[in-house]
Amino acid sequence: MKNGKLFGMGLITSLVAILVFGYFFFTKNTEVQATGISFKGETYSITLKQPITKESLTDGSIVVLDENEKATKAKLSINSNGEILSVDGLNLGKYTLQIKKDAFAKKTKLQQEQSVTLVVVKKVKNIVSTEDLKDYFRAFLAAENSLSNRFNDMVTNDMAKEESAMSMDNSAKSSGGPSHSTTNNQVEGIDEGDITVTDGRYIYTIIDNKVAIVDTKDLKVVKRITVGKDIYPNHLMIHDKTLIVGYSSYVQTQKEPYDGKSVSTVAFYDVTDAKNATLVREVGHDGGILNIRKSGNYLYVVSSLTPNYWLLQETPNVELRPSTYDGKKETIMPIDKIRLLPESNEPNYLIVSAIDVSNVKSNEWKTESFLGSSGQMYMSENAIYIASMNHYGFWPEIETADTAVSNIMPAPQNNETTIYKISVNKTALKMEAQGKVTGSILNQFSMDEHDGHFRIATTEGNAWGTAANSKNHLFILDKNMKQVGAVKDLAKGERIYSARFMGDKAYLVTFRETDPLFVIDTGNPKSPKVLGELKIPGFSNYLHPIDENHLLGIGYDTEVRMEEGSKEPIVLTKGMKLSLFDVTDFNNPKEKQALVIGGRGTYSPVQHDHKALFRDPRQNYYGFPVTLYSPTEEEDRLKYEGTGAHIYKVTASGIELVADMMEKARPGEQYEDYYNVVQRLLYLDDQLFTVSPSKVTSFNGKTFEKQQTVGF
Repeated sequence: MKNGKLFGMGLITSLVAILVFGYFFFTKNTEVQATGISFKGETYSITLKQPITKESLTDGSIVVLDENEKATKAKLSINSNGEILSVDGLNLGKYTLQIKKDAFAKKTKLQQEQSVTLVVVKKVKNIVSTEDLKDYFRAFLAAENSLSNRFNDMVTNDMAKEESAMSMDNSAKSSGGPSHSTTNNQVEGIDEGDITVTDGRYIYTIIDNKVAIVDTKDLKVVKRITVGKDIYPNHLMIHDKTLIVGYSSYVQTQKEPYDGKSVSTVAFYDVTDAKNATLVREVGHDGGILNIRKSGNYLYVVSSLTPNYWLLQETPNVELRPSTYDGKKETIMPIDKIRLLPESNEPNYLIVSAIDVSNVKSNEWKTESFLGSSGQMYMSENAIYIASMNHYGFWPEIETADTAVSNIMPAPQNNETTIYKISVNKTALKMEAQGKVTGSILNQFSMDEHDGHFRIATTEGNAWGTAANSKNHLFILDKNMKQVGAVKDLAKGERIYSARFMGDKAYLVTFRETDPLFVIDTGNPKSPKVLGELKIPGFSNYLHPIDENHLLGIGYDTEVRMEEGSKEPIVLTKGMKLSLFDVTDFNNPKEKQALVIGGRGTYSPVQHDHKALFRDPRQNYYGFPVTLYSPTEEEDRLKYEGTGAHIYKVTASGIELVADMMEKARPGEQYEDYYNVVQRLLYLDDQLFTVSPSKVTSFNGKTFEKQQTVGF
C-alpha cells in the first residue's frame, strides 16, 4: 500500500474519532441547557467546571449586560453545589453574561474573567402564518455564529452512513427462495432502494450519473438512461414493469444570490421493453433524500430540508415554505400543510411523500411536512418512525483571556432521542405520537416494531478516551410511544456496534476492547431482561439471522496493544471476521466458529451497507464484495492482494468458503482501483453476477467458473 493511502486511512480514522467525540461532547441535557440562545420566558442555564459562591449573585461578581452594556435586573440563581448558574427574567434581545474571577469559590492564579453571549428570542408554538414561520427561523438566525447546528448536522450525516441490521430476513425463512436475487431489506415486505436491482432478466445498476440496463441473456448493455444533467441517482427499485429511480439534486432558484436548494425526485420508467425504457413521470419535493421505501403498491419518500433562512438578514420576504413538484410544475406548500413538531430544535423540515405506483401516470403525489427535526428512519407495515437526536441547538460564545482555562463547559452527557411515529395508511400520512428515550441510536437498525410495541437500542454518553462514561440501553414503548419497559446500563464504557431483533429476542453487540454479544428477552415488554452474554475478541458491525438459533456476525478481528507512554490500551483492527453465533441456549450464547479474512486494511461494503449482502436461500449461500490486504514486515505498510467477492455456505453446522471470485493484484499494483471493486452480487436462476462501477461479470452458479464480462 502506498504511504499516502495509509496516511489517508489514518487521517480518516482520526477525523471519525474527533467527530464521534464531538458528537457526544455537544449533546443536550434534559436537566441543564448550556446554550447561547434562550426562548423568552424560559430559564437559561450554564454548567461550570468550578463552583461559584452564593454571594457572587449579589455582590456584582456576576452581571448580565444588555446591548448598551448596561446591567439588567436579571434573576440569578445557582444549584446547591454552585455548579449550575441559571438566568431568568430577560426580554427579547442580545445580552452578555459576565462571570468575574472573584465569583469562583476556589481562587487560583489561572482564574480568568469569562463572558457568554446570550440571545433571547421569541418561541413559536404554532405555525399559522408565514410570519410565524419566519419567527421560527429567526431564532436560529440570531445565534448563527454559534458552533452547534452545522457541527451536529455533519456528525449526524456521517453517522447515518454506518449500517448494521435488525429484523428477520424473509428469504432466510424460506426453504425454496426466488429464482433471482432481491435486496436485503430490513423488514419483510418493506422494500428499500438499492444501487443495483434485477427483475429476473435484466440488471439495472447505477454507474456514475447513468442507469445501465444489462440483458443477462447474452450479457450486453442494452440501454443507458441519463436521468438529467448533473444528476446522480442513488436509489433504484423495480415494481412490476416500472423502474423507480430516486435522486437528490441541487437547484439554483436565481431569485437571490446563493439562493439554491436540494430537491428529492423520483423518476418512473416503463421497462416493459427494457431496451426502450421510457420516462413516464417525475415527481418530487424539496430536500435531500434520506430514504425511500415501498410497501406493496405504495412508495414513500422521506427527505430533510434546511431552507435558506439566513437570507432573512437581507431579504425579509424570502420564501421558507417547501415546494412539491409534478414534472416541471412547482407548488409551494400551504401553511396548513406544515406541522410544527413538539420540542422542535432544528432549523429544518422532515418531508414525507407517498404515491400509489400501480398507476404512476395519474395517481396523486401526496406530501406532508414537519418542521423542526429529522433523523434516522425505520418503517413497519403501518408506520414510519423517525428518531431525532436532541442536540444542543446552540453553543455559547465564550470569551476568556485563555480559553484553555475556561470554567464554562457543556452539561454532562445525557443525550436524548425523540421518536416521531407517522402512521401510514396507503398514501395517507399522519403524525400519530411521539416518545423520548435516553441516548442516541447507531442507525435505522437500532429500531424495531414487534407485536404492537416499538423497541429501540441506544448509547448514552461518551465511549472514547480516558473519560469514557458511556452505557447502553434497550427501551420498549407502546403504540402511543410511552415507555413500558427497559434494560439499562449495559456494557459501561462501550457503545453499540450492531443490533438485530428476531421475534421477541434482541441481540446487541457493544465494543471497546472486546465484543460482548447480549441476548435480551423482550417477550414481556414491561420486564425485558438480559438472558446471556458472550465476550470474544473483535466486534461485529453487522448481524444476520441464519435460522432462529444462529446468527452470522460480520465485522473485524482486533488487537489490543499498550503503547509506550499511553495510559490506556490502543485497539487496532486486523482482518475481517465472520462469526457464527449459536443462541440455542439463550442464557449461554456461543461463538461456534470464527473465520478471519485477510489482514489489516481488508474491507467490504457489507460492513456499513446491509444491502451489499448476497443471499441465495436455495443453497444457504451468503456472500459479499471484499478487498484484501495482508501485513508485511514493515509495520506501517500493507500489501494489496486483490478485490472481488467471496461466497460462503452458512448453516447451523458452520461456515464454508464455496467461491473465491477474486481478481488478484497485478504486478506492481499497490492498492485497488475503485472502478474494479465489486459493489453487488446477484443470482438469476443458475448464474451469478458481480457488478462493479466498470463492468458486470457472469459466473456459473454451480461451478463458479467465470463466463463473460461486459464493460460500461
